[in-house]
Amino acid sequence: MKIIIDSTCQLEPERIKELELTIIDMPILMNGEVYPQTWDMPNWREEKEKFIKLMRDKNNKITTIGASETQFIEAFEKHKDEEILLITQALRNTKATADALHEALKNHPEYNVKAFDSRSLVSGVGVQLLAMLNETKGKNPTRDECYNILEKNCHNAHVMGAIYDLFYLHRGGRVGLAQAVMGTAIGIMPLLSAVPGSGEIKAMGKARNYKQACARFLTTISGQMEEKNSKKLTLAMSYVGGHDKECLYMKSLLEKAAEEKEWDFYFELNYSNFAHMPHLGPDYFEMGYVIGT
Repeated sequence: MKIIIDSTCQLEPERIKELELTIIDMPILMNGEVYPQTWDMPNWREEKEKFIKLMRDKNNKITTIGASETQFIEAFEKHKDEEILLITQALRNTKATADALHEALKNHPEYNVKAFDSRSLVSGVGVQLLAMLNETKGKNPTRDECYNILEKNCHNAHVMGAIYDLFYLHRGGRVGLAQAVMGTAIGIMPLLSAVPGSGEIKAMGKARNYKQACARFLTTISGQMEEKNSKKLTLAMSYVGGHDKECLYMKSLLEKAAEEKEWDFYFELNYSNFAHMPHLGPDYFEMGYVIGT
């Protein structure tokens, strides 16, 4: 079985290679032109820092476009003699990708593909894969068994994050211009979450600094763990720029909570992929996590 996943998964190149994944890169447009980027491009960290600098110039209009039918077919062709498990971000949030995948599967039944819609975003996509791999570690699961685990975890997969500059949410239609200018000027950090099993983004409050944000996130996770009567937490975080300090602080809070509450806690930290920067901006940190059942 070969796993194919799109570049919204928020995993770094070395981790992708270690897991032997095939990646479909989500295209990016800058000022109407395709921006050159791939998940495995040389000097990827430096290239992302360069991209962030371009994003800080708010005259540059940057957006993403959906994966194409050709991209899916090329990925399938690489593994035409294997069973394929395809994992995507929430397809309800990207009609172009959903339509392209539908056409690829309809027009090319020769490929043995089982497609799983994670119904999640950012690190919520990759963490579902990590939770499945952790659950099947040391085993030899079938594709159907892996799919069933993903389906089970999907409804317990959450996303939360903090954004420092509301301009990019405004450009994406999430907040009004006046709210974006005022919120950023006075240092308000909006806290966002995604509804499990849908990928729908919702506001969950605001914070004045990252420690306040992380405390809110910890309270939320602890409550969800208690509600599910769970002792197993798989969590992946991503960040841009120098915001790894926020992630490491969050990790320390979670490790302390895990020790006190006797959680089985798994954690990964990755630098953000290109695919999310146009929507979230050059300053954010976020996490996806699966509450074990």
